[in-house]
Amino acid sequence: MTGYFDTKAVVWDKDPGRVQMAGTIADAMINELHPDGTELVMDYGTGTGNIALRIAPRVNRIIAVDSAKGMLEVLKEKLTADGITTIEPREWSIGQDIAGLPAFDAIVSSMTLHHVRDTAAAARTFYELLQPGGRIAIADLDPDMGEFHEASGIAEHDGIDRKNLQQVFEAAGFDSVRFSDAATIHKISSRTGKPRNFTIFLMTAQRR
Repeated sequence: MTGYFDTKAVVWDKDPGRVQMAGTIADAMINELHPDGTELVMDYGTGTGNIALRIAPRVNRIIAVDSAKGMLEVLKEKLTADGITTIEPREWSIGQDIAGLPAFDAIVSSMTLHHVRDTAAAARTFYELLQPGGRIAIADLDPDMGEFHEASGIAEHDGIDRKNLQQVFEAAGFDSVRFSDAATIHKISSRTGKPRNFTIFLMTAQRR
């Protein structure tokens, strides 16, 4: 899967709809998290950094992590070109040691969790990475019947059920779990070849 995103990195931002969607999701995250400018934030599955770049002016610092080196290289080029020093790209993913990571005030993640096989392990890791009282905002696909991705083997889940995800995060220790509708993507179904809408939810929760 990482290899797929490495090869797509150089053309990732050439899709204006994808970039626009990232902005919409990032704005929804900002509206829910209400950052005050002092926060240390992790952007998990940052890709080319579109979410991080949108949120960065509202927080103190972002560590933008991804497992795809190609995506991180594109982000680094953006940061250099724009002289941005408040975002730190870092290669890291769920399952790796967290000892080298700080405690975060907030974690954001967009369209990444359906690529993570063990969502329960992800929830537990996110809980460990947050300061007490820290918040998380996750945007992801509602169940999509396997029609969203153009190739098989890219995603671990065909979207994510909201109720099940709430149970997973509450079991990890989170409370104040809330869901809202974040965005809608109109694209061709990979299964039927016909256009359809795919909905994206935003889940927010807080570490106890």
